[in-house]
Amino acid sequence: MRRAFANRVDNTSKALVAHARSLGAQYLPLNGDLDGVLKVGPVQRLVDWKTPGATLTDRQAKLVAAGWSIAFLSTPEQVELEIAQMRKQAA
Repeated sequence: MRRAFANRVDNTSKALVAHARSLGAQYLPLNGDLDGVLKVGPVQRLVDWKTPGATLTDRQAKLVAAGWSIAFLSTPEQVELEIAQMRKQAA
């Protein structure tokens, strides 16, 4: 049975993607188990946009447990911090 909410677009994603792009990041949507990839210079980060208080899907929890590095972002401030860290990594 397919769950009705699987792979749905998060309510906060459009605003957070726009904010990331306004800070100079590139974004590639994946629209699967994860929402997409942020890119700042040569640094790339798997991301999933989360409504504040939302939990990981079962698949996301399994990916994290398997060692995948995924940024779960809910606010513009979290996006800014992630991009700042990516810029430091690129330097």
